[in-house]
Amino acid sequence: MLEFSQPLRGVPVVITGAGGWLGRAALEMAHHAGAEIYAFGASARPYTLRDGATLPIRTLDELATLEARAPLVFHMAFLTREHAGKMPVDQYIATNRAISATVEDFIRRNGARGVFVPSSGAVYAPPPNPYGEGKLEDEARFAALGQALGIPTVLMRVFNLAGPFINKLDSYALACIIRDILVRRPVTLRAAHPVWRGYAHVTDVLNIALGLLSRGDSPPVFDTWGEPVELSALATRAGALLGWAGAEIIRPEWQNGAADFYIGDAAHYLAHAKTLGFEPASLDRQILDTADYLGRCLAI
Repeated sequence: MLEFSQPLRGVPVVITGAGGWLGRAALEMAHHAGAEIYAFGASARPYTLRDGATLPIRTLDELATLEARAPLVFHMAFLTREHAGKMPVDQYIATNRAISATVEDFIRRNGARGVFVPSSGAVYAPPPNPYGEGKLEDEARFAALGQALGIPTVLMRVFNLAGPFINKLDSYALACIIRDILVRRPVTLRAAHPVWRGYAHVTDVLNIALGLLSRGDSPPVFDTWGEPVELSALATRAGALLGWAGAEIIRPEWQNGAADFYIGDAAHYLAHAKTLGFEPASLDRQILDTADYLGRCLAI
């Protein structure tokens, strides 16, 4: 279910990047847990939650004047890699640094009972890699800040997500595969080489972060992880789960190119989940939850 594993009744929770995938999931989970929510995004607007409640999303510059003593901070505002190709690299770097500086200044003024900053598996990619390099810079910034102020800080390198609020429906492989299956059209895969992915449920990522923060932990940065699956096998599995076992899969002629692996290290992710007393969602559960959300979006 889309909920935190513990109540947050009356706890102030600051969520930046509230319009993104992790941000929207965090909004729903914090609302359901009874938190006092302060949400920030790229533009000011009202946001309607699943139960019909409405809360305001403010622009990030308003964080500079917010007074919220010792909140939980879920800092997920960052220009993604797509933006890196749409503006000069210097501008891209400067914009992300300004975002992080605004959040750091807020924490220095108000303190925090815990800070979660999702990083990315892109940090492992070779240069030029302004997105991954920016994420590494954020890891260092917020790890140092947490250590200096004695604030529990969780830094998690997110590889592939699944579950409610999936976005970029035309580019994320999981979304494209499930959408094709839901509308009963052939699944089209563009890669002519093996593509391996390992998915983590968005709820698990946020619950691991909250669980560690609630214990006062600041573990070394670690990867998300999920059962490794090649995209053709993912499409076959999704088809079987969603009632279309004979789904047609269209893929270019195999070129025997180098395999594309984008899968995090399992050890710490699974160990943290175990110490927190839960087992991460299976790949089947992740496919079903993602399909449920997409079915709602597509009114199927």
